[in-house]
Amino acid sequence: MRHHDDIPEDFLRDVGLDGDYAEYNDYDDYNVSIKLPAPTEFPTEYMPTSCKRLIREASEAIGCPPEFVALPMLSVLGSAIGNSRMVELKGGWTEKAVVFSTVIGDPASKKSPAAKVATKPAKKLQIELRNRYREAYEDYERQMREHEKDKRGCRKDGVTEPRPPEEPVMERTVVDDTTVEALSRVHRQSPRGVLAAKDELTGWLRGMDQYKAGGRGSDRQFWLSAWNSDAITVDRKGSPEALMIDEPFVGITGGIQPEVLEDLNRGPEDGMLDRFLCAYPDPVAPGWHDAEITEMAQTHYSNLYQRLRMKHCEIDEQGDPHPKKLSFSTSAKGVLVDFINEHSQEMNRPGFPAALKGVYGKLEAYIGRLSLILAMCRSVEEGAPETIEARDVVSAYALVSYFRVMARRVYAAIKEANPLDTLAEELAAFLETKGGTWKGEPSELYLQIKSRNKPPRVNEFSKMLKAAAGRQPGMDLSTVVENYTKADGSRSTRRVVTLTLIESS
Repeated sequence: MRHHDDIPEDFLRDVGLDGDYAEYNDYDDYNVSIKLPAPTEFPTEYMPTSCKRLIREASEAIGCPPEFVALPMLSVLGSAIGNSRMVELKGGWTEKAVVFSTVIGDPASKKSPAAKVATKPAKKLQIELRNRYREAYEDYERQMREHEKDKRGCRKDGVTEPRPPEEPVMERTVVDDTTVEALSRVHRQSPRGVLAAKDELTGWLRGMDQYKAGGRGSDRQFWLSAWNSDAITVDRKGSPEALMIDEPFVGITGGIQPEVLEDLNRGPEDGMLDRFLCAYPDPVAPGWHDAEITEMAQTHYSNLYQRLRMKHCEIDEQGDPHPKKLSFSTSAKGVLVDFINEHSQEMNRPGFPAALKGVYGKLEAYIGRLSLILAMCRSVEEGAPETIEARDVVSAYALVSYFRVMARRVYAAIKEANPLDTLAEELAAFLETKGGTWKGEPSELYLQIKSRNKPPRVNEFSKMLKAAAGRQPGMDLSTVVENYTKADGSRSTRRVVTLTLIESS
C-alpha cells in the first residue's frame, strides 16, 4: 500500500514520484566535456514557517540564491535542538539533528552575508553567554579571595579547610577556528552540542591533520564520527587521561568556491563529502537591490532558535546528555517507509552512478534528521505535541529531493563521470516510457533515444549500448539475426536487439 496517495500531485512531480524521471545529460560531447545537471529551485515553502519570510527577504536584499540562507539555517536549527532530542525511525535506528552543510559559489556570490543572517541567532546568544560567564567569573574571583582568607584562618585554628568555589565555564553555541582537542573540551562543557560555523571550509579541510606526523591523524576520523554521533575519544597532549564524549553533537556549516570544490573530496575514500548537504545553484546577477530585511522576519527566526534552545536537555549522573526520543505518528511512519523505499529504488535503477551511492545512503539518514528538525520547529511554532507527523516527513523529503539534484551537480563537477552509466540511466528512462521493453535495430534506437552521450556513428553506439547494458544488473540486452525481404524482393538479414528492464525482487 502506498501511503502518499493524498499528497498533492505538484509535490510528487517536484520530487520525481509521479513516474516522470528527469534526464541527466552530463556530457556536451561523448566522453569529452562535462555539463553540470541543471539546478532545481530551492523548496522554500517546505522550510519552517518562521524561516520562510527571512529566506525570501534576505535572498532579495543580499542578491543571493535563497538556499544560501536556508541551508545554513538547517545546521543552525539542528544545533539549537542539539542533544535534547533524537528521532527513532525504528528499533535500533535513531538519528540526531546533526547537519553538515555547505553552499558553493564564487567569491562574489554573497555566501558570507547570507551565512551571517542564518547564524546570527546562535552568535548573538554566544555573546550573551559570554557576558554571563564574565559576570560569573568576577563573582568566582571574589569568592576565591574570600576562600583564601578562610583557608588561612582554618590553618591558624587547626580546622579543616573549606572546599574552594567551583570555577564557572562558558557554555558555547558556536565555534569557528578550533582544534579537535579544544573542540572536545568545549563540548564537554556544553553537552547540548555546538555548531562549527566557518566562513570558508577550504582552510578547515586543508588544515585537517596538518599538525600530525606525516600529515595523518585522527582529526578526519573525529568529524566522521561526529556526523554519526558515535562516541568520541580524544587523546589530550600532556595528559594520560583521554577526553571521552559519549553523546557528541557537532554540526557544521560553511561555504566553498567551485574551483576548490575538490577539496571536499580530497583524501581517503571515507565518505566525508557524502555527509554534506550541498547547495550549488546558478549565480544571481550582481547589482543593487532595493529590498531590505525586516526586523519582524529576523525576530521570528531568532525566536524560533531561542525556543528550540530552551527545550530541556536531560543530563545523566555521569554528566552525559540523554536525548528524548521523538516517534512518528502512524500516518507519518507510512509516508516515511514509502519515501525511503522510493529513494532506494532510484539508487537501484539501471545506470545509477556508482559515485552517488554513498551520498544517497547518507540522504536516507537525512530524511529522518530533517523530519526531526521540522517537527520540533512546528512543535514550538504551534504549541503542538512533539511528534513527527506526515507533513513533516513530506517536507523533509521535498528538501532531500532538492539535495539529490545538488549532489548530482557536485559529483559531476568533481568526479569523472562514466558515460556508460549515464547512457544506461537514459536507456532505463526510455524503456519506462515503452512499458519496460523495446525491440528493433540499433539504428532505430539510435534515432529514438535522446542522449548527448551517443557517439557520432551507429556502429559505435551498438558497442556502447552493449557495454552500458552489461554494467547494469537491472537491464537485459539480447541480440538475434533475423531474415527479411527487401523492397526489391531480395532476401537479407538484419540484427535486432531487445532491451528489457528486469523487475528487482
